[in-house]
Amino acid sequence: MRMKRLIKMKVAALLLPLLVVSEASAQDFLDELPSSRRLNGKSTVLAFGEAGTSAKDSTLTVLNNGKAIALATVLDPEGYVVTKASELERMEDLSALSSTGDEINITLISSDQKTDLALMKVDPGTGTPVRWADDLNNVQQGTWVGSMNHEAETLMIGVISAKRRSIEGRSGVLGVLLDPNDDPNEMGVAIMQFGPNSPAQKEGMREGDLVIRVEDKEIKSRKDISEEIKKFAPTEEVRLKILRGEEGIPFKVTLNYMSNVFDMLDRNQRMSGLTSKRKAGFSDVLQHEIPLSPMAMGGPLMDLKGLAIGVNIARSDRVTTFALPSSLVKEIADKLKSQNLGNH
Repeated sequence: MRMKRLIKMKVAALLLPLLVVSEASAQDFLDELPSSRRLNGKSTVLAFGEAGTSAKDSTLTVLNNGKAIALATVLDPEGYVVTKASELERMEDLSALSSTGDEINITLISSDQKTDLALMKVDPGTGTPVRWADDLNNVQQGTWVGSMNHEAETLMIGVISAKRRSIEGRSGVLGVLLDPNDDPNEMGVAIMQFGPNSPAQKEGMREGDLVIRVEDKEIKSRKDISEEIKKFAPTEEVRLKILRGEEGIPFKVTLNYMSNVFDMLDRNQRMSGLTSKRKAGFSDVLQHEIPLSPMAMGGPLMDLKGLAIGVNIARSDRVTTFALPSSLVKEIADKLKSQNLGNH
């Protein structure tokens, strides 16, 4: 027995160096990079230096009842900032966090439907006004960019992932599933089911109701409803008339965003995680793949020099974020500021 133990000890002693080498090899060739050296790790972020400092100093966190809902980009010393307008809908108790972590007052001034930008106001001198990049000709696929995360604490890093372009808009939705066996010879189409967050259901419509009119058009098919609703954008109000038994009942429904209703039923979108309520209908966007949450929209998109090349406006899917280019942001911000000053 003693001889067997000695043999086992010798074999273990011979194998130990091999095990050490194997573990080292696995560490060198198989394991992931240390977190500090990953895409958004400390080592990588430090390489952005000035961009990280500029992004943090020029970014505020917009809060509703103390919860982060968006970021905002500081425009000037007077306290004007811009953020994503659709994230503010139905929000009442708004405040903000400065780059130093202080909670401050913030007031909604105006918004622009086409770009989904909102102009807000904080106390003069809050934050550092963003420095805009004047020339975006060098911003191409593969260009390194950085943005703050949704609490404006950490710089996130990525690259421009597609050519600058427009994103086709989507109409608003009622959030209803209609009877596929509609009869064009009969008046009305039956509501079979409601989607999540259905605005029609919130207004009191029920399964089995017959939609007989949308605005001034009499309804005889699903196509009739589709063609009329497509004329309206999300958040716009549509007049409907439904037949419930023998009673005709008028309704006014504020349409919702497609993504806010039917993405919940789309497996691919559910796997993508949270996305923005509005993520389409932009005339000009920069596309990048920084993994930002919808609550990080409204913050500046920075280049390596610490200059803002745009403002993040929509998280579209698991790998896609859209930003409005700096030239468009400045144009809309100036327009909204002029309108505000003209009202005083």
